[in-house]
Amino acid sequence: MDVLPIVIRLTSLRAIFAGTVLASSLTLTAVAAGALEIRRMEAPALRGREINPILGFTVPVDVSSGNVTMEAVEVALMGSATLAAVARVHLCQGMEAPDDKSGIIASAPPADGVIRFQLSQPLGVTDRVFWIAVTLKDDADIDTRVALEVRSVRAGGKLISPSAGSAHAAQRVGVALRQRGDDGSHSYRIPGLVRSNSGTLIAVYDIRREHCRDLPAKIDVGLQRSKDNGQTWSPMETAMTAASLGARYAAGGIGDPAVLVDRKTGRIWIAALWAHGDIGWASSKPGLSPEDTGQLLVTFSDDDGATWAPLRNLTPGVKNPAWRLCFVSPGSGICTQDGALVFAAMFRAADGGETQGKSFATILSSRDHGNTWQIGAGAKIDTTESQVVELADGTLMLNARDDRGASRTVMTTRDLGATWKAHATDRSALEDPVCMASLLRWVHPQHGDLLLFSNPASTSKRHNMTLKISLDQGVSWPAKLHRLYDARPGSGYSCLSAAGPDHVGVLYEGRCEIYFLRVPLAEFFR
Repeated sequence: MDVLPIVIRLTSLRAIFAGTVLASSLTLTAVAAGALEIRRMEAPALRGREINPILGFTVPVDVSSGNVTMEAVEVALMGSATLAAVARVHLCQGMEAPDDKSGIIASAPPADGVIRFQLSQPLGVTDRVFWIAVTLKDDADIDTRVALEVRSVRAGGKLISPSAGSAHAAQRVGVALRQRGDDGSHSYRIPGLVRSNSGTLIAVYDIRREHCRDLPAKIDVGLQRSKDNGQTWSPMETAMTAASLGARYAAGGIGDPAVLVDRKTGRIWIAALWAHGDIGWASSKPGLSPEDTGQLLVTFSDDDGATWAPLRNLTPGVKNPAWRLCFVSPGSGICTQDGALVFAAMFRAADGGETQGKSFATILSSRDHGNTWQIGAGAKIDTTESQVVELADGTLMLNARDDRGASRTVMTTRDLGATWKAHATDRSALEDPVCMASLLRWVHPQHGDLLLFSNPASTSKRHNMTLKISLDQGVSWPAKLHRLYDARPGSGYSCLSAAGPDHVGVLYEGRCEIYFLRVPLAEFFR
């Protein structure tokens, strides 16, 4: 139901706290007897998404005698930035943080200060948990936070307050760039992100037309651009589609994109996997033809991503015919200081012997601006999706998903992948639940030579999406330089890029959806 708010002018602004890594996706604030039990989790409020939970609470009343109702909830919006960003405030009921509008029991516009929901809501043993959620305005500033507090609850004729200072939360503002059902597509996955020489952000991803499963499927590579560092985005375009390959192959799918900028020429490259018929990770076979094995395709743009060249097939020139599959790792590639173009890549080895079709992370490189490409040797068996950076001494570091689980493989090469050496942090420094992750080197004029890493910070589950920074070329990742940015379960992939002179952009997956955040580097160095 719609509730008319009673507005009270605010006389003070509470401090908005920085995001920190939480032990789990949900924390309960310790409270005195009879006080509200506060439920807080780190999860951004997203433009374009209708329900964004900010804070939860449990009403501590005795319901054993029955007939207890909650009569009122008072919520304060904290500061002018929150008031400018929020279109609507919702009171929701449910044990878990709401994901859609099914749990809404009351809503109101934000007005100018404090909202008082007037209710007659029955309370029971299992239905005493409530959440405050918001809908953002379409122009909400992604450099702000949505901050609010629950001031009081009236239930069973009694006024119940939280412990002093416990009932406030401040969540980041982001963009739900692609949600399930957008433009008639079932879902979206596999983010890649890069910043062009002109400063345009190029986001690529899978358009999973009919379901959220991997290839083989009806999948195209989608693309959006932002000329203001992620504040606004162009409508979705299709950058790569099997329909462009002619009637014989039109029913196939192209997915798992990676994007790269040639810093010397400005040309932007996208590489992806084409699967014809029933070809996929498990079913791809030795050979070179589309009927036998997955195909590695590339396209490029010379006009900042506005138009794209016809698709080109690299498979005959780079794949060993005995391998079962060869393609790039999704995310982003790099251009080295000497002008080499480098995508992280992988292959499934030949059948038989010790490898028996197992996977190897590696790199795909070009020394002539993309005219010809070469594939490296396998860095380590049982590794797949990886990302690559060039370190200060010119060494290339490959950070890879490892099928053994629990932690990341980290390898280095000084000869474009012809030979590999285990890094000192291999299988030890970065926890991982067997998932794609992102790695970015940024030599920043104020904060120094940084490595930034993003993944689900867990050994077993795809949740707790976390940014980490290393100040020593990946030798250590101090806990004080970790920031949890989304604690909720999701598909877990992410990709990093500079998003302006002092912000890092994070394009990442919810549950088969694509979200964007912009995080200030200063937040790590306070």
